[in-house]
Amino acid sequence: MEPDEILLGDLSAALNEASGAEDVAAVGRSLWAWRDADAGLADLISDSAVEPLAGVRSAGDARLLRFTADGVGIDLEILDGHLRGLALAADAQRVELSDAAGATLATADLDASGWFDLALPPRVSPGALVRLGLSDNAGNQTWTAWFRL
Repeated sequence: MEPDEILLGDLSAALNEASGAEDVAAVGRSLWAWRDADAGLADLISDSAVEPLAGVRSAGDARLLRFTADGVGIDLEILDGHLRGLALAADAQRVELSDAAGATLATADLDASGWFDLALPPRVSPGALVRLGLSDNAGNQTWTAWFRL
C-alpha cells in the first residue's frame, strides 16, 4: 500500500469514530460549494445549549446564541419553530437561513432597529445543520458559523 492510501485509510477510520463526524463532513461539503469568498464569517461565541448564561434570567425553553465578526453582532433566540434575533451591523437589511446543501430555508427583512423573526418551514427537522446570512444594501454579506437547530 502507498503511504497516501495508508494516511487516507487512517483519516477515514478516525472520522468514522469521531463524535460529530457527520457535522464535520457536512460542513466540509458545504465549503466546497462556498462561492462567496468576500463574505464575512461570524464566530459562535456563546450557546446556551452548551453553557448556561451567567447573570441572565432563565430563558425557559429558548436557546440563545451569539455570533460576532468585524463590525457585526447577531443575537439569536430559537423557540417554538422561530428564530428571533437582533442584528447589530451597519446597513444590515436582510437575514436568510440556509441548510448545509446551500438551500435557503427562510428569509426576513430586518426592522429599523435590526430585529428579525424567521419562521422555520415544517420540513426543517430539529437538529438540522444551518447558518444565517446577513446582507446589506451594498450586497455585502456575513455568514454565521454553522449550528444545529
